[in-house]
Amino acid sequence: MPDTDTPYGKVDAEALQALQDTFDTTTILRVVDQFDAIRSRCCGPAGLLDDLLRLHSMAHTVINGAALSCSTTGPTFVDQAEAIIDELDDWILLLKHAVQALHPLERLRPGDDG
Repeated sequence: MPDTDTPYGKVDAEALQALQDTFDTTTILRVVDQFDAIRSRCCGPAGLLDDLLRLHSMAHTVINGAALSCSTTGPTFVDQAEAIIDELDDWILLLKHAVQALHPLERLRPGDDG
């Protein structure tokens, strides 16, 4: 497989030609948007971090017998846990799709003969 030089290093020339014909680079921007959505939900006010801390407080009370340290209004302990699990499952699926979308770029790795 012949290699070709690019401003960002050598790549496999055949793979580059194939990707130039088939790969939509906006795929990468969609991954950026998905990560941004995760970031804002993860770290934003009332985000997953806060949800996990609330779940810990609830678990500490229910499982360890600790005094109440968060409000008893809102989702139940089990509903809170389930909502977090569902959200993390969604993120895992989204991340798997992101990896799958980016895998074609690995074909650009130059061969050993270059």
